[in-house]
Formats: sequence, structure tokens, C-alpha cells
Amino acid sequence: MTKEFRLGRIFGIEIGIDYTWFIIFFIVAAGLSTGWLARYLPNVPLGLRWVVAGLTAILFFASVLLHELSHSVVALRSGMKVSGITLFLFGGVSKLADEPKSAGVELKMAIAGPLASVALALVFLALSFLFRSAIVFSTAFRWLGVVNGFLAAFNLVPGFPLDGGRVLRAGLWKWTGSLSESTRIAAGFGQGVGILMIVGGVLYYFVSRDFGGLWLSFIGWFLTQAAQSSYQQLMLREALSGVPVNRVMTDAVDVVPPDMTLDQVVHDYIMARNHPAFPVTEDGRVLGLLCVTEVRGIPRQEWPRVTAREAAAPLSDRNTISPSSDAWEALVRMSQENCGRLLVVEDGMLRGIISRTDIMRMMRSRLQLGL
Repeated sequence: MTKEFRLGRIFGIEIGIDYTWFIIFFIVAAGLSTGWLARYLPNVPLGLRWVVAGLTAILFFASVLLHELSHSVVALRSGMKVSGITLFLFGGVSKLADEPKSAGVELKMAIAGPLASVALALVFLALSFLFRSAIVFSTAFRWLGVVNGFLAAFNLVPGFPLDGGRVLRAGLWKWTGSLSESTRIAAGFGQGVGILMIVGGVLYYFVSRDFGGLWLSFIGWFLTQAAQSSYQQLMLREALSGVPVNRVMTDAVDVVPPDMTLDQVVHDYIMARNHPAFPVTEDGRVLGLLCVTEVRGIPRQEWPRVTAREAAAPLSDRNTISPSSDAWEALVRMSQENCGRLLVVEDGMLRGIISRTDIMRMMRSRLQLGL
């Protein structure tokens, strides 16, 4: 299960950090301290170089965040939903709840990120010149300018889902009139670019014994997987859009009485029925959702005294959905909230429950029937 730390909101967009970000932050800071800064600031003490490297790495990831924010702001202004931005091992990603409405919107959204990175590169290089008498600042700003320029150039490589791949998809979409076909072709380019990076990185490592080659191969592998996943996600979206939740949900639901203790819930429900969450109801009306997460948050010795009503998470958009909503919307919400099921609620009454398993079962049936 991916752990994400939420930092807050910018322009109404949730900003989070995946735990893998701390790995790349250390790698960037270490590389700066022993590489770029050691080369251009050889007389600066190691401890000070590490401080400068840490601060510079923070500014670099702030630049990555601004790159992703530019995508998200354009998406919001184009009427799209943006559920958040996450910084992780490979940089950052904007989580869009839906696809662009047209090729023009796709193009504007795709080009916004590289343009932001180019602007940042020019700003940092200008600061490097202005602070040329303060060698420590000038060196850090020059690195930030170079890296932001590289970030813009790399993202313009025509391999989906990189920004350049999205530009390619926009052009193909305009030409073919088909989002799915243009995504398939652009994703093919993305996989091709990823394979070239993998092969090139391995060859570079064996020739130079530089571990940077292995890192290039690792990025290529990630791009290959991301391209394939992006196309599969679009196909899944098209298959589920327009399919109402009440056609996919499970009607028969195991419910927990509100006055049952957590001891009883764990023994009679969670352990016996092997489900991670149960609705707590009274006279058919839903009071909340009791998940393993809530149970874990209460000390074991308190379980005999705490009731399901007291421990259950209150109803919200995070754990409920209406029967008429799209199955795709349900899947997106489950992914965003990192939960495996949602309560299907109408006018406060429980109508059923929908899980990833329900959706996958429906998809398998459609595939078997050739639909």
C-alpha cells in the first residue's frame, strides 16, 4: 500500500509526497554535494556543501511542483477535475480525474509544464549571474537552471505519458479524431523510447562502469510501464464510463449493528468473512463505515468497550457513491482514497456496496462475451 503524506492545497489542488520521494531527495542531495558542488566549490567544507545541497534539492523539487501545477492549472481552467499532485521517486505527477475534452486542451495542458520549466531555467540562470560574486549561491542557481532546462527537454521527448508524448497524442487526436487510437499510437512511442533508454543505459554502464547508465535504464523501464498502463487505463475508462454503479454493485451486504463491540466485529466479521470494511447501519440507514484502519487506530485493550458506532468513519464523498454514478467514477474514487470498496447510498439508505472485485468481475464478463 502506497503511503502518501499530504502537505496541503495550492489553488485548491491537494499536494502530497509519496514515501519514495525521500529516497530521490537523498540521492539528489548526495549527488549535488559530492558532484557538482564538490567540483565548483572544492574549498567549501563538506558540512556546508551538504546544507547547500539540501536547500538546492528542495528548490529543485519546488520546481518540479511548479511544473506539475502548470499542467493542473490549465486543466482546471479547461473544466477538468484535478484530484491532486504527488511528488515521488521519478519527480511528480498530476492526478487528473478525466481526460481532456479536445486535442486543443490536451496540447495546451501538455505544453504548459515544459514552458514553466524553461521559464524557471531562465530565472535561475539569471540569478546565477546576478549573484556571481557570491560563489555558493551562484553555483547552486546555475545547477538549478541547467537541471530545469534538462527537465523541459526530457519531458518533450515524444513518448507518452511524457509531455512530448501528450503533444504527439494531441496531434494524432486532431488528425484521426479518435482519442483511443491516438493514445494507442502515442503509448507505443512511449514504450519504444523506454526500451531505447533501457538498452542505452545498460550499454553505457558496461562501457563506462558509470551507475548513471543503470539509472537511465530504470527510468526507461518506468516509462515503458507507464505508457502501457496509461493506454490500459483509457480502455478501462471507456469501458466503464456510462455504466451505472447499480449495475455493478453487490446488493447483499454484511452490515454491522451499531452497538456491537470492536472485539465482536473483529471476531465475527473481519476475521470470519475476510473483508476489510463493513457498513454500520441502524434500521437500514447508514451510520458510517468501519474499516480495518479505524480498528487498528484504537488500542487493543479498548476493543471490548468501544462500539462500532463510535469507531466507524462518518459518511462522506470519500467512502460513498450514488447508484446512478459511473462505475469509472467509483474506481477512480477508490484509487484516490486507497480503499477497496465504497458504500452505495441513496437518501441515507444503503443500496449496496461496490468493490474493485465487482468491477473486475464485470470487465471479465464483457471480455468473455467480446463486448
